[in-house]
Amino acid sequence: MVQDILVASISQVMVKSNEKGIQVANDSSEHSLKETLYGDSLRLQQILADFLWISVNFTPAGGQVRIIVKLAKDKIGESIQLANLEFRIMHTGGGISEELLKQMFEGQGDASEEGISLVVSRKLVKLMNGDIQYLRSAGSSTFIISVELPIADKSM
Repeated sequence: MVQDILVASISQVMVKSNEKGIQVANDSSEHSLKETLYGDSLRLQQILADFLWISVNFTPAGGQVRIIVKLAKDKIGESIQLANLEFRIMHTGGGISEELLKQMFEGQGDASEEGISLVVSRKLVKLMNGDIQYLRSAGSSTFIISVELPIADKSM
């Protein structure tokens, strides 16, 4: 279930977020979290944990990280449904550095440890028919991670 993946990903950043006094909030609807999907749940967990970790690292002490999951379904043929999942990870503060963004999106220069994890995560997302966007606004930034996975048939 999406909920299990999300809970495991959030738990991986809780020690760091507690040290910095950062609140990590899951603002997703129950509908989006209850779906069971086919796919590599371990890799999806890794991807979400990486972006949550980066968000916590670039959030000032006392700030906030929020995650929202949106799910839309597409039907293909008689019996196959696809889930178009969108994970929005929002964090307060000035956002991540331009250098780190270039490492993730362009693969330029000597990649830092954080840059390597973002490059790997982006490649994994692309294998799931998705992509990553990064939006920056005054006082906050957002990673938008989209993936497409088949929905498990609950009647089986």
